[in-house]
Amino acid sequence: MKATWLIANPIPHKSTSCNKDLNGGYGTCDEIGDSLSSKILAKIKKRSIKLPVLSLAYISSSLKEKSHSVIYSESYEDCIHKLRSQKIDGCIIYSSIVATKYECKLIEKIKKLNKEILILVVGSFSTNFTSLYEKADHIIMGEPEDFFSKWNGKINELRNKGKYINSKEIICLDEFPIPDFKEMGFRNFSYQPMLKKPTGFIEASRGCPYSCGYYCTYGANQGKLIRSYTPKRIVEIMINLKNKYGFRSFQFRDPVFGLQKNFIDDFCNEILNASINIDWGIETRADLLNSDKLEKMSKAGLKSINIGIETPRKEIALSSKRVIYDNKKLVQLIKEANSKNIKINGFYILGLEDDTYESCLETIEYSRKLNTFMARYSVATAYPGTSYFEDLDKDSRITEKDLSKYNQQNLVFKHKNLSNNEIKKLISKAYKKYYIRPRIFFMLLKDKIKNSFRS
Repeated sequence: MKATWLIANPIPHKSTSCNKDLNGGYGTCDEIGDSLSSKILAKIKKRSIKLPVLSLAYISSSLKEKSHSVIYSESYEDCIHKLRSQKIDGCIIYSSIVATKYECKLIEKIKKLNKEILILVVGSFSTNFTSLYEKADHIIMGEPEDFFSKWNGKINELRNKGKYINSKEIICLDEFPIPDFKEMGFRNFSYQPMLKKPTGFIEASRGCPYSCGYYCTYGANQGKLIRSYTPKRIVEIMINLKNKYGFRSFQFRDPVFGLQKNFIDDFCNEILNASINIDWGIETRADLLNSDKLEKMSKAGLKSINIGIETPRKEIALSSKRVIYDNKKLVQLIKEANSKNIKINGFYILGLEDDTYESCLETIEYSRKLNTFMARYSVATAYPGTSYFEDLDKDSRITEKDLSKYNQQNLVFKHKNLSNNEIKKLISKAYKKYYIRPRIFFMLLKDKIKNSFRS
């Protein structure tokens, strides 16, 4: 029986960039500061960065394969309007730590409007914190793609299932359907100024074997096993999405791109053989890159790399169970990337375990010296569900109960040397010192003009 599904992904009304697919599916909201310059930077970032939730795109594809109708909304108010004005049989709500309040409020409102509407909640956050979503009819536990691909499409059969529905991890990602972005505002997908708009968002793999699972939600939620598309299949998907949606670039959502042996070489060969001629970007570790890989990826269309640099101080990195890169190798990597017109976005963390106000200032100055194309600053955040959170909680150091504050921009635990007010000042200072410089302004302006001529 054909049904109409509302895929609800309510996002907070903020003047800052809020994307729920980031941070292992928990989401982030970048609150740069309260000063005028900070607010301007926040608004620019909001207009520049717009990501879909990939799981919802896979679910949409599976629903349509079973002849169901799909409508989509990222506004709480719009969801209510659609529920009142259209006949909707089921609602799939994506869970996150940054918008839990909106998601739970929507569940309660649906129950008041029409108890016959079946409510399913999906996402890594609801999988770990089921008690927050108890008023939903069902919670899909784990990655939802396997369940929706195997479900026979009968909504009445869903009603007979228990509240908690287990969904297995798919080992070979080739089994995933091609993501469906039709109702998701794909023309606005953007990862500017790193890549040309509109940008398609895809993944080549899931899973991360590194010890960062201690504090990282990706490692904690996706596991250590590397599960991957075959290079041939991911290039087929890129061609399909480019033709269907007119994407001018692709950003890979892998927590660490290129972990499987020979994947980068095989993937680049597939792109070159297919003559797809499209820009793409990745997030990876600096120690996984070298001159030969940069050369090959550049020829295949690589234009941007996100790298977690975090801190220049070895003792601070080690106290927080993080890696640190050799400065000379990092400088050389950035130099080589620049020579190939590959943009580097450096990620930095303030408020690590042994950080002081002075060491945070050192991190800011270090980022300015490296002078990558872009820089992002965040606050060390102990996420519920990670071992880092558990250790701090055992020591009674978790201070924040408001889940929306777990957005990488607030201090959520009692720090040895820093207050939340100091952290907020440091974040604001970091963005202003990095971006409000003539060099950065003219570099971004030049890049914008260059891309406008290419359009």
